Amino acid sequence: MIKVIGLIGEFTNQEMNFEIEEGSRGFFIFEKDEHGNEFLKVIAGMKKPAKGEVFLMGKRLSELSRDELFELRKKIGIVFKTGGLISNLKAWENILLPALYHKVDNEENITKRGIEIIREFELEKKIMCSVAQLTKLEKRIIGIVRALLIKPDIIIFEYPFEGLQESERRWLSEKIEKLRGGITALYILSSERERLIIENKNATS
Repeated sequence: MIKVIGLIGEFTNQEMNFEIEEGSRGFFIFEKDEHGNEFLKVIAGMKKPAKGEVFLMGKRLSELSRDELFELRKKIGIVFKTGGLISNLKAWENILLPALYHKVDNEENITKRGIEIIREFELEKKIMCSVAQLTKLEKRIIGIVRALLIKPDIIIFEYPFEGLQESERRWLSEKIEKLRGGITALYILSSERERLIIENKNATS
C-alpha cells in the first residue's frame, strides 16, 4: 500500500526503507514539527524527495503526471496538526466540503455518514460553531471526521496528539482506531510514548 525505497529528505540524512501493508499502521517519530510536515508532503506526493522513491497503492509517484497525482490524492485523507480548517466556514461546512467537492457520494449519503461519525466523537452540539469557537481537541476531531468522510484508502495523521491532555490523547486514539477500520494509517508522532498510546500499551509520561 505504501512503500519507500532509499528515501532521503530534509527530515532525515539516512536512507529510509519501509513498507506499510494494506489495512495496517505505520509509526514515524520526528521531534521537530517541520521534519514531520516535510515527511508528510513527500509521502503524499506534494513534494519530491531529495533522493529515493515513494510508491502509493502500487504506483511510483515520480512517474505520475500532475493530473494522475491529483487523482491519487483523492484516495488519501490527511489530518494536519493544525486541523487544516477554513476559518470562515462553520465546523460542519469544513467537514462536508472535501467529500462534496470530490463527489465521493451523493449529498444525502455524505451528510448521513458525516452525522454518524460526528456522533461517534460526541460532537453533535459543536458542528454549527465557527472554527474560532472550537477547542484544540475539537478542531482535531473535525479534521479527522473530514478525512474519514472522503472514504480514503490511506489516512495520514500529523502529530494528532500535540497540545492535548493525556486523557484526551487516549480517548482520541481509541476513537480513531475504532473508526479507521481497514484504512491504512500512517502516524507522524513526536515521541515513542504516543505510539504506545495508539497501540493501547502501558505508556507513562
